[in-house]
Amino acid sequence: MSLSLLNRSRALLHSAAPEFDERLAAIAFADREGPHSEVIALFKKHGPVGLLVSRAAGGLGASILEAVHVQIALGARSPSLAVASTMHQFSVASLLALTQNGGGAEGLLLAAVAQNRLLLASGFAEGHSGAGILDSAMQAVHTPEGVLLSGSKKPCCLGQSMDLLTASYIRQGPEGEELMVALIPANAAGISRLPFWQNSALAAAESIEVRLNEVFVPERMLFSAGYKHLLGDVQTVGFIWFELLICASYAGACAGLIESVTDAARWTAHHRVDLAANLQLAISALEGAALDIERNPNDLPNVLARLLLVRYGIEQLLTQLSDQAHAMLGGMAFIAGNQSSNWVMAVRGLQFHPPAKISMASNLDTYLSHSTFSIAGAHP
Repeated sequence: MSLSLLNRSRALLHSAAPEFDERLAAIAFADREGPHSEVIALFKKHGPVGLLVSRAAGGLGASILEAVHVQIALGARSPSLAVASTMHQFSVASLLALTQNGGGAEGLLLAAVAQNRLLLASGFAEGHSGAGILDSAMQAVHTPEGVLLSGSKKPCCLGQSMDLLTASYIRQGPEGEELMVALIPANAAGISRLPFWQNSALAAAESIEVRLNEVFVPERMLFSAGYKHLLGDVQTVGFIWFELLICASYAGACAGLIESVTDAARWTAHHRVDLAANLQLAISALEGAALDIERNPNDLPNVLARLLLVRYGIEQLLTQLSDQAHAMLGGMAFIAGNQSSNWVMAVRGLQFHPPAKISMASNLDTYLSHSTFSIAGAHP
């Protein structure tokens, strides 16, 4: 059986990647979510890798709303894959924003992503305790031909399977600190990989440590995302895509847990409908946020503020829903294996993605009172 609230999401995933969901479903949950899972390899070969790339460039040309539903469907089947693929899609979306600013090489890279099924990993600074959300995780030494980058990203989803790593560094410009984006081949000299992730939840996301030791990046693979203190559209678009798709992935993960409850017909119809009603609230909120982005492309800072409010509301809701679903699955399910426990812990992951709610309280309070918002200066 399938939870009816997932029908639209699964239909859109099937349209984007025929029979991919069935391939995932054929793998036992423990194998699907374990550290040696093949879900990322399957995604690279059969999944919607070019979801956000235009059809003209060989991609699928999905809308924002369609992308949300695809991530929901992935989360309902494999939370690890949904989180990992969010990092890929968010990196692609950031490249799209750079392309719209008139870049040329970025467009060629996007076509290569879609046509050659390249996976992009994110090497931005999220996850560094005490660091500003726009701060770089890399140190750069400038050369006449490009830069030498050194640093570490941990955790780095897709760390084993990535074809390209997107990383940021700071360049001092005439108007202040400029956030630069580097695109680095995964096999570049100076890149090493180390184990990092220890939790059994989300273990299939390939969240490892990726270290760079004087990795050379030529000038043609370096792009400006704007000055940090101004927070340009490229950076804001990146944040919007990340927050929207990561929320959709975890909403999908919660939906997968609730599907286990409905499949097993646990407790009463009243309890199951209560779960579904609140899950539908979360899905509808994400759909509304996607439409807000589409309809207000010239009001991105306020769109981001509203999206963060949606994210923090969903964060609370998913915690309550996953706890209730876990209880409804019962003690024997808890005793017999780790599946229900890993589902619950996977859903909890949303609260650990930046920016943490506590770091955004002052920024969002200013937005509520003065209708102005900036994410700059936030700390994860």
